[in-house]
Amino acid sequence: MMINPTPRSLLYCSALYPGQYAKNNLTDVMVIDLEDGVPLPQKVQARLCVEQFYRGHVSQRTALRINPLRDNHGLLDLLLVQSLDQRPEFIVMAMTEAAAEIDIVRANLSRDGESPKILVTVETPACLRDIHTIASSADGLIFGSADYAASLGVTIGGWANMLHARASIVSAGSAARIPVFDTAYFKLDDEMGLLQECRDVRELGFSGKTAIHPKQISTINEVFTPSVAEYEHALAIVQASENSGEKITKLKNLMVGPPFVKQARKLIQRAQELGR
Repeated sequence: MMINPTPRSLLYCSALYPGQYAKNNLTDVMVIDLEDGVPLPQKVQARLCVEQFYRGHVSQRTALRINPLRDNHGLLDLLLVQSLDQRPEFIVMAMTEAAAEIDIVRANLSRDGESPKILVTVETPACLRDIHTIASSADGLIFGSADYAASLGVTIGGWANMLHARASIVSAGSAARIPVFDTAYFKLDDEMGLLQECRDVRELGFSGKTAIHPKQISTINEVFTPSVAEYEHALAIVQASENSGEKITKLKNLMVGPPFVKQARKLIQRAQELGR
C-alpha cells in the first residue's frame, strides 16, 4: 500500500460550494472549510453540502476544517464526520487551546482503531503556550497567523512579528516528528511576495503552506519540492561521507560531517516521496 506523502499545499475552500472542492487538482490537499469560510446562519447548509460531497466518489485528498469544540457547531461537525462512510484524510481543528481537545476528536472519530489524521491550527497565544504538549498529540500543525496576529493586536501578514510563533511551531513539530504547515499568504496579486515567503518558511523548517486561492498552488508546490540541484547535491554529500568511511570529509569547498549527512538524507527522502 502506497503511503501518501506529506502535503506541500493545502487549499481552503468554503464548504458551501461543493463544485469548488475539485476545482484545482494541483493542490495536494483540498481543505473543505466549515469554520471561517461559512457564515454562522449557513452552518447547517454547509454540513449538508459536505455530507452530499462525501456520498460521491472523492478522488483527491481532502481535509475538513471543523468549528472549535467549545462551540456547538464544532460538536455538530464531529457528529457529521461520525456519520460519513467515506471520510476526509485529515481533520483540521480550529482555535485549539489544549491537547485534551485533540484526544476528544480522535476518540470520537475512531473507527476500527483508526481515525482521520488531526491537524491543529495554531492561532492563539494559549495554543502556543502549550505547543509542545499539543504537538505530541497531533498529526500535524498549521500556523493560523491572521487570528494569532489579531489576538496580539499587530499587523496581519507581517514577518518579523510572527517569527517567534513560526519558530516555536517548527521546533514543536520537529520534536514530535510531525509535519508543520505555514499560514496562507493574503496578498493575492503579489506573486514575488508569495515566492519569497515560501522560501523563507521552508528555510525555517516548514513542510508546506496553506493557500486561499488556486493560483498560489504552483508556487507553493515548486518551492516545497526539492530541486534537481538540491537532490544531486544531497546525493553527493551522502556519497562523500560513505567513501570516507563516514568520517568528516571535504566535498569541493564544503566540510561534510554528520549534521550535513543527516540533512542530506532527509532531503533525499522527501524528494523520493514526491517522485523525484
